[in-house]
Amino acid sequence: MGTVLVAIGAEAAVRGTARFALATGIPAFVLGALLFGVDFEGTAGSLIAAGRGQTSVAAGEAFGTIIFLFSAAFGAALVVARRPVPSPSPLMVISPSLTVVASALVLEDRFVSRPEGAFLILVYAGYVTIVIAEQRAVQRRAARLEEEARDVGGGTGRAAVVAVMGLAALFGGAWLLRAGGIRILTRTGLEAGFVGAAIVASLASLDEVLLEVLPIRRGRPELATGNLFGTLAAFTSFVPGLAALIRPLQLDGAAAVAFLAAAGLYAIVAVVFLLRERAWRVAGFVVLACYAAWLVYAASL
Repeated sequence: MGTVLVAIGAEAAVRGTARFALATGIPAFVLGALLFGVDFEGTAGSLIAAGRGQTSVAAGEAFGTIIFLFSAAFGAALVVARRPVPSPSPLMVISPSLTVVASALVLEDRFVSRPEGAFLILVYAGYVTIVIAEQRAVQRRAARLEEEARDVGGGTGRAAVVAVMGLAALFGGAWLLRAGGIRILTRTGLEAGFVGAAIVASLASLDEVLLEVLPIRRGRPELATGNLFGTLAAFTSFVPGLAALIRPLQLDGAAAVAFLAAAGLYAIVAVVFLLRERAWRVAGFVVLACYAAWLVYAASL
């Protein structure tokens, strides 16, 4: 139930917010920069978990979103792709390493304080500045938001209602997902970080499979790769940073391993793109195998 509400709510929230913003004169490019890489589903879940004191679940969900996107979603997209997926620009491939390294430095002691959370948000702002300078990724995101805004129709009033109802459903669904995850946690021997990364994050990110597969199958791989690297940057810096501002994050072993797995998957995909300038089925099977290996290892912690 939480997964369904999250999916419906996020879709309505994005469409309503985009329509409202454009109707009130905010340029699409600015909106694209503000929402670049920010996944409403995973963000809502992490913030609610942090607010309820389940900080390992919050961190695990943030890093689990990256793992699911880079392995299950992107791996499946590569396997079913009709042709090799071309690499985005080297700048777009390399720039997320800024947020990954910053997050690694902050997580060295498995604790994220409020000042460290603010630092991660500043690092993400620096990453967005780089993306804006490159422009193409933000322009694609802006064009996609404009398409979604047109689907809402009507004036600012209707757009605001759709956005508010969508946000309500989104946070209601995220609350149910977190509640279900906590029940699993209390009835099993699994660590909180694993429940957040492998269960809550995967359920919240199921729509990412379509967001990766469909653009690649339809000959628009730049949308898939832009979503891939933008989400990586947001969920290694902005999302955990925002969660830490709500409540300082204390990570357990599974959450720490989830971060290492996310960084490792990024390294694999980035190296393939930088060396071969494309990725296809072999890379897809490799990241899917890495996902399976991570699940087996993390569940045993």
